[in-house]
Amino acid sequence: MRRSLHPVLLGAAVLALATGCSSGSTTVQRVAPGVATSTTSTDAAGTSWSMRARNVDLAIKNAAVHLGPSGTARLEFTVDNEGPVAEHLDTVSVPGLGQATLQGSAGAANALSTAGVLIYSGGSATFGTAAPSVTLPPSKDLKAGGTTQVLLVFGIAGLVHLTVPVLAG
Repeated sequence: MRRSLHPVLLGAAVLALATGCSSGSTTVQRVAPGVATSTTSTDAAGTSWSMRARNVDLAIKNAAVHLGPSGTARLEFTVDNEGPVAEHLDTVSVPGLGQATLQGSAGAANALSTAGVLIYSGGSATFGTAAPSVTLPPSKDLKAGGTTQVLLVFGIAGLVHLTVPVLAG
């Protein structure tokens, strides 16, 4: 004897699974799949960017390249992760210059692993002169007062393409 679910019961089961059927629990999905909102703005302090989508609620604040002595350069910025899952900054690169060097913090928060620099859900990471940090390859093409393209690759948010100001010191 073959048993099958009544079509009405099957439809209710599919609907319950699709909407997160357990009452009182939170789901990981924050907005509808395929729907993402993002903003970008640039001022004297740097470029800010934010994105909110399924499993992502990420903000980058005041991203700017800071030039140092003898051609050194670092990318300084803060990442706030308000998403429901931990995020990792995997790779940073500048077209024409190559891949930057990531350094993580000594503690568990913002540590560097094979997945990248960890940013806990509800946490943040400030990349600057101390760890965590992003050191760019040396370049004579980076000039104070100009801008440069920066590509950041996150484990959940994916590729983020920014145009950031280049600042002296």
